[in-house]
Amino acid sequence: MRSFPLTVATPDGNCFHGEALFLSLRGVEGELAVMAGHAPFITSVLPCTVHVETEEGNHKYGQTDGGLLTVAPEGVTLLSGDFSWKE
Repeated sequence: MRSFPLTVATPDGNCFHGEALFLSLRGVEGELAVMAGHAPFITSVLPCTVHVETEEGNHKYGQTDGGLLTVAPEGVTLLSGDFSWKE
């Protein structure tokens, strides 16, 4: 499975910056998932649990208060007012 560059950022800095295999979260139109090669788009994100599978195969779960998701050929960025990883 191919990876893609992912950045999760808040006003306080990056919460994640690295390669990911999979990202899922809740956009304004419903649940969505992103993998390498996804068509470019931008959407608002609702408060939700964010699931990231890293390049190493680790599954990370975090909580966002909402924000903006940008999917572009050069990478994926989630901008959030507040984000925290679940243990």
